[in-house]
Amino acid sequence: MPVTADTWDARYAAGRRYRPVSPEEEDLFQRTVGPGAGRHALDIGCGTGGFAGFLHTLGYAVTGTDFAPTAVSLARGEHREPGISFVCMDAEGEWHELNSHRFNVISCRLSYAFIQDKKNFLDLVREHLHPEGVFHVMTPHADRVPETRKGTGLTASELTELREGWSQIVEHDLDSEHKWLALTV
Repeated sequence: MPVTADTWDARYAAGRRYRPVSPEEEDLFQRTVGPGAGRHALDIGCGTGGFAGFLHTLGYAVTGTDFAPTAVSLARGEHREPGISFVCMDAEGEWHELNSHRFNVISCRLSYAFIQDKKNFLDLVREHLHPEGVFHVMTPHADRVPETRKGTGLTASELTELREGWSQIVEHDLDSEHKWLALTV
């Protein structure tokens, strides 16, 4: 069953926060994708902006998106520095809010599993990535999480589908539950 924007919004409004960016994630990203040097990054499902903030510290010009208005409001309050902005939008809808911008990095940290139409979403990602751009995904692996959290992760077949059609794939087991991928156009 899809989780709606209203559901996520209520969770953020009630004070719910999600997994902070770990040093291991930071290290993998820095070694694999590298510094921003003014390049553009899009963080889909940014929540309160933790990963978007990390990307900004690496020198990326960052746009964070989430479809929960409370999350976007919290992100804007926590990250006020120039070069980072937040937009409330549904990543599965039209990406008009992005003004047809192309990005060097598109990140989907802990949110890809919730995308309903993954094929259409991946088409949007590829359309908005620069040539040689990187799609970064960090996700629970459904086969490795407790039964109550199966819907928060990707199944083995979904991971196989995610890997298809990229020129380069870098993949790591971040920990016992999470996969970390950098997929290059």
